[in-house]
Amino acid sequence: MTAAAGPVAELPPGVVGIGVDAVDVDRFREVLARRPGLAERLFTGAERADAARSPDAAARLAARFAAKEAVMKALRSGIGSFALRDVEVVRAPGTGATSGAPSLVLRRRAAELARGRQVGRWHVSLTHTRRLAVAMVVAEAGSDAPGEA
Repeated sequence: MTAAAGPVAELPPGVVGIGVDAVDVDRFREVLARRPGLAERLFTGAERADAARSPDAAARLAARFAAKEAVMKALRSGIGSFALRDVEVVRAPGTGATSGAPSLVLRRRAAELARGRQVGRWHVSLTHTRRLAVAMVVAEAGSDAPGEA
């Protein structure tokens, strides 16, 4: 039996939105090679520096690009609703179990949209292989204002 198409399912209490995005790493690598200034327009200096420490910077950047797109989906906003640099993927410092764990910092228009939708917390998971980068983002309601760290 198949379900009929209908309205989007209700989200669990406290969840404002969920976003998932996947990026073909080879295609992303080709686009970056063809358009050398693109990485600077899409990613913060810290994101580019973090990716540069990896043996495959394009895969790391593709995962971050997927996260930025997933944030748009979680906010239920369209492409171009904010500059992609308004969302920064940062990694937790330290040496413990959460060292290197990704999190999000929203600025400018992305932060405004998140505040307008009463997002107080973000959850993000990134993964990539040589060929595919995937990001999952959950926007959770709360009193913590998203934005600059």
